[in-house]
Amino acid sequence: MKILDEINVIVPLVIYTVALMVRSVADALAAVPGHVVAAANAMGFRPLRRFLTVDFPLALPVTIAGLRVATVSNISMVSVGALVGLGGYGQLFTEGYQTDHTEKVIAGLIGTVVLAVLADGLLLLLGRVLTPWARAGR
Repeated sequence: MKILDEINVIVPLVIYTVALMVRSVADALAAVPGHVVAAANAMGFRPLRRFLTVDFPLALPVTIAGLRVATVSNISMVSVGALVGLGGYGQLFTEGYQTDHTEKVIAGLIGTVVLAVLADGLLLLLGRVLTPWARAGR
């Protein structure tokens, strides 16, 4: 393995994402009301069934919010890979800075923002499709 290998960018990004998601999922599951869990237990739900039909659906909005944050963070940080010679859209930043072409830097910024907004929008739409009850009271 070389120091300028893709794995040296991918592994830290995966670790960062997992760290963000562990906290988000833990917070989401902790936010499930205790009386709802107690009611599911009183109805005879086993732990797996309760998790799949009660806990996880109620925790899904917070989990999706955490996934949105992790996705947008990764999109912005993946451009750092160009600093170690891996190319990608972050290459616009490094080439533009090195050659004093502001247009390339601006194109990289616009590309990053557009990609982040699109990914965030898709995850927001997915969250609304998967949790129709979350917006019913609005």
